[in-house]
Amino acid sequence: MLRRLADLIFPSEPPIRCVGTYHKTGTVWMRRVFKDIAKAAGAGFVDLRDVQDTAFEPDHGTIYLEDHTAFPEPFLTKKVRGIRIIRDPRDVVISGAHYHGKSVEPWLHEAKPFFDGKTYAEMINSFDAMVDRYRFEMDNVAADTIAAMTDAKGDSAQQAFLDRNFLTVRYEDLIEDTELAEFRKICRYLKLPFRIASPAFLKHSLFNNKNAVGGHGRSGKKQQWKTVFDQALGRAFAEKHQQSLEILGYEKDDSWIERLKP
Repeated sequence: MLRRLADLIFPSEPPIRCVGTYHKTGTVWMRRVFKDIAKAAGAGFVDLRDVQDTAFEPDHGTIYLEDHTAFPEPFLTKKVRGIRIIRDPRDVVISGAHYHGKSVEPWLHEAKPFFDGKTYAEMINSFDAMVDRYRFEMDNVAADTIAAMTDAKGDSAQQAFLDRNFLTVRYEDLIEDTELAEFRKICRYLKLPFRIASPAFLKHSLFNNKNAVGGHGRSGKKQQWKTVFDQALGRAFAEKHQQSLEILGYEKDDSWIERLKP
């Protein structure tokens, strides 16, 4: 009671709030959710993709979204309240392979010297069989995403910052969070008022609104890999990324491969 009274008399400063996503882990979805939350709560919202000078001082009370969970240096020495959205790496491969073959994002259509002058889109579309596109994706962009989710791609300062300040949330839990149990944890951790924030989550939730991410998403379902991967593809994936699956808590060992279709 005394603590609650003290908070009313001397209100604590709102935290620096951070939302981190990765490629194909719900970036568009989270941007829409937290932009609306910020508006409803009277807070600021900054998509760090739009910031040219990353040497600025983060503001207390502002919600910052970073779509690769690679926060600029000024954040790394701050005490923040953050969440990061991870996704099963196998589904990251599937989602990425489909998206990269059709997206008009400029980076996909820039010639790359390491692809002998071809673009990423040209490379992935050069494979007729979808299984070969998955193999290409798991060696390239998805590999980069998986490394970022696993250990910040070896950036020890960034990883230490995440370990100190961030709550890790699974995409798979959020897309089926009809009771708002996961979202309530997020609000509690970010010190956001649940009553004010929850309408935005419900409005943009994938379980209420199939068009929540427009043309940016394809399916959004969890565990697509169970019907898409066969054992050969599973072994190819495990050879490169099994350790990440275990670090991220999606598997304890490689026995999942034996449960796939031959």
